[in-house]
Amino acid sequence: MSEGTGWRPVIGIITNLEAAAHYQFPGYPRITINEDYPRSVAAAGGVPFLMAPSPDLSVLPAQLDALDGLILAGGADVDPQRYGQDPLIGCGPVDPVRDAYELEALRLAGESGLPVFAICRGMQLANVFFGGTLFQDLRYAGTTVQHSSTGNPALGVHAIDVEPGTFLAEALAEARTRDPDAAGMRRVGGPGATDPAGPGIGAGDDGEAGAGGEHPASALVNSYHHQVIDRLGEGLRVCARARDGVIEALDCPGDRMDLTAVEWHPEMMSREDALAQALFTRFVRHTTAN
Repeated sequence: MSEGTGWRPVIGIITNLEAAAHYQFPGYPRITINEDYPRSVAAAGGVPFLMAPSPDLSVLPAQLDALDGLILAGGADVDPQRYGQDPLIGCGPVDPVRDAYELEALRLAGESGLPVFAICRGMQLANVFFGGTLFQDLRYAGTTVQHSSTGNPALGVHAIDVEPGTFLAEALAEARTRDPDAAGMRRVGGPGATDPAGPGIGAGDDGEAGAGGEHPASALVNSYHHQVIDRLGEGLRVCARARDGVIEALDCPGDRMDLTAVEWHPEMMSREDALAQALFTRFVRHTTAN
């Protein structure tokens, strides 16, 4: 897009398409999105642009041409047939229209170089796009950390360990510079807080021991998902894992796609958490460099 006085990057956010439960017309299709997404984009200096999934994929090129960046948000489970499986017990509702719409959006973004930030379902769908698979429910993944928690979504419930030299390591460093006492440390106690091993951001690349123990960098994140990555998609790189090995962040090195992705919900933490703020700020800033 052309830049001028007061110009800010336009960030598309793909919404949910749901049957209304509490509305004048129960069951009527409605477009929904957590308010945290547009709020986080605006706070980071971007202009949020909501995009409703459509069965008419021909609208996507014009929509994406209007954007400087794209966010794939959380939502329904990815249809298991997209990665060659039948639905298993524990698989939740799926949205074939949104699946098709977002997969085409990813294809076009890869061709054009449009930056993509994928969150929760978005990360899972991106993995499927690159030929990966998912565990359809946590019961099949052998997890030991509580990944589908309850409680205040603004607070962290389990630790992640971050690979050095990745976008997430850079975001952690930026977060620590902003707020060394708060970045990645907002934690909730109770049933969801199952990982006492990582209370906050750990050491940097200097190898000094930090709050994250032996790992070079760690942080606390919220967790509201019941599916996780099984086989990693071709060309993707793991950027962080939970202490039970679950992939919590990834990116796509090289020129196939400008993709960063996280499994948790930073938009729900971004009012006060420095790492969540840094993720959105860095993404919006990155879109202006293209």
